[in-house]
Amino acid sequence: WDAEAAWDELEGLLRGVYAYNERYDIDVDAQLARSKALAVEAPDKAVFRKIIHQTALTFMDPHLIIGPFDDSDYAIVMTAADMSARFVDGAAVIADVRRGSPAFEAGVRPGDRVSAIDGVASAEAAALPFGETLPMPGAAQRDYGLTLAVNGKRGSDRTLSVMGSARDAREIELISTLEYARSLSNRELVTLEFLGEDKDIAHITVLNSLGNNDTIAAFDAVIEQAAGARAVILDMRETPSGGNTEVARSIIGHFASKVAPYQMHIVPVYEREFTVPRQFVEYVYPREPQFTGPVFVLHGKWTGSMGEGIVIGMDAATDAISIGSDMGDLLGGLWNRDLRQSGARVDLGGEALFHVDGTPRGDFVADHPIMPASTARDGSDPALAKVMELMKEMEDANPSR
Repeated sequence: WDAEAAWDELEGLLRGVYAYNERYDIDVDAQLARSKALAVEAPDKAVFRKIIHQTALTFMDPHLIIGPFDDSDYAIVMTAADMSARFVDGAAVIADVRRGSPAFEAGVRPGDRVSAIDGVASAEAAALPFGETLPMPGAAQRDYGLTLAVNGKRGSDRTLSVMGSARDAREIELISTLEYARSLSNRELVTLEFLGEDKDIAHITVLNSLGNNDTIAAFDAVIEQAAGARAVILDMRETPSGGNTEVARSIIGHFASKVAPYQMHIVPVYEREFTVPRQFVEYVYPREPQFTGPVFVLHGKWTGSMGEGIVIGMDAATDAISIGSDMGDLLGGLWNRDLRQSGARVDLGGEALFHVDGTPRGDFVADHPIMPASTARDGSDPALAKVMELMKEMEDANPSR
């Protein structure tokens, strides 16, 4: 077992292929140096894998994943997550809650304070996902660690000490988020319901199915049913696990009146190796049936990867109005590599992704920013409420319509 050779293989992959080495929020060189000092002393592959898995977490990128996993690893955010969290004035605060999740059903709401996780004070618990690889997390890393901590480990239920708006402290026991995520695997691909007093606003929700090509036909059928609607709500708040561009382009095409660019890619590995940059833009084409009325696109923390691509694509290629918070920040187009020396499996963003106006996908800001975007303090849906508010404003401005 040659731990140093195994580390060199991983570091070579990160420095050569990973599209997000030039980060403003972390010191990549310093982090790799810290992790290398630990990794080269690993007595076996199991210890080594744990160190490099924790190293990946320090990058705060849910698309940078190093496995294989064991039950002591923290659940992957945001696919297997029911809460996002952050520190506010030193207190651990729930930022948003996934609708219908175990946390939601237990009454956890944005603004609740979490004093302890599995009996460990929240400030200490937020550092545990990184192990010894990150002795002094930055502010963003502490928030990311807190989100990992409240969502727990893959093989374990969680106990949170929570204080709500009534200042009532209570212990909440929740099943593992991985178990919850698995329970969602048999849902419909796309759902449609009609909202509003006259039931003429089509609410279309894509249920984490952007990697399933059957979603193309399913969405085609739903948009045909919505043909007579006064407006369409394209709800991308349940797409945390990525997908493919064929499905994305098929969805956007129903709302695009002409051929238009929707997302820009930059692939750094070619410039690093050959000094020749590679950059390209993807286009969408109009598809039937076309919907030409008002369109609202909803997004939030559980909008990930290709879901994020659809949000920026709808902004670039259509007249849709976006409503939501920051998204899942799954960085880049996903590439997969197996490491021969350690037996580890690495998923990483090999392509940096941008809005066609040059804005990094992770920096996209909605036309109407809201936070939280999934669950309001009172348990209602803040994004749908904003749609209804905007629809009322449109009606008041154009009473004849």
